[in-house]
Amino acid sequence: MPKHIIRVLQILGSLSLIALVLYKSDLFSTQGRVELAEYLANANISWLFAAVLIGFVVNMSSALKWAMLARVRGLHASYWRFFSYYLIGQFYNLILPTSVGGDFVRSYELGKYTDNQADSLASVFVERYTGVLVLLVVSGLAVLSQLSIFSVYFVLISLLIFTLGLGFIAWMIFDPRLYLFCKQLISSKFEFTEPIFSKLDKLLASVQVYGNHRAALVWAFVNSFVFYFLAVLNVYITARVFHLDVSFIDMLIATPIIMLIMNIPISMGNWGLMEGAYLGVFQLLGYSPILGLSVALLMRLKSLLDGAAGGVLHPLMARGKIVSGKYQ
Repeated sequence: MPKHIIRVLQILGSLSLIALVLYKSDLFSTQGRVELAEYLANANISWLFAAVLIGFVVNMSSALKWAMLARVRGLHASYWRFFSYYLIGQFYNLILPTSVGGDFVRSYELGKYTDNQADSLASVFVERYTGVLVLLVVSGLAVLSQLSIFSVYFVLISLLIFTLGLGFIAWMIFDPRLYLFCKQLISSKFEFTEPIFSKLDKLLASVQVYGNHRAALVWAFVNSFVFYFLAVLNVYITARVFHLDVSFIDMLIATPIIMLIMNIPISMGNWGLMEGAYLGVFQLLGYSPILGLSVALLMRLKSLLDGAAGGVLHPLMARGKIVSGKYQ
């Protein structure tokens, strides 16, 4: 399917989801708009400061995991360079159709700095792949713990799709026969794909090398669990900005399911999808849908701030104004 058609479909998906969120949160009525305004106006400033701070810590955790995986492959750079590239990737996530676009940008920037594009892309791939595997585990446990609430086909189907997708990718990596069969089948009919497969060959070779670094992979999985715990804290603290009577256990259940839904590439920059996930899951747990929407809006604002920081860093680093996170 042509890229412009996919983008149009994603824009339409975003607009449809936003309209659905507005309807579900009753924002088409005066009462709904007043309730949302009250939530936002009564935000707790102390918890707001904590919410911004924990968002920064979550980003630091992800950058640390990526830095470790990259250094295992000899891609040496300062931690703050990895952190800067991570924020730059978040900036491009805001303007590209999916979060994969931001991953390609940060991978390219690291590859340009280290003169090793294949290993740079492999480090991002392994960082993402291990994270999604852990997300499947924690979201599956969350659903199983509350089957009476989350007997929602959408969540269960999402789990199944991601499981099958990750399983297929693992099969392609660890069993070269399947990859070679697909390569031969496609390249024999479409010659223009040969340069693409040439790059894929290098990527797969780089990814497979991580099998020799089991300690690094174990550390990556441990870091992923730490990341999701921090993500739960992020949602919990953000929710307390608007409503102090929020259960940490509820957020422990809600967060991975929300994050799983947000990984479905059906909207531009998750617009509408993210807000709908917060609204729907919070409502299922017995909270006001307006609270879910308020949390989503603040989380969106924090992601915009992260992206803005990345947008400022990118040209500065490209011009050599910033090296290893410090001005020259």
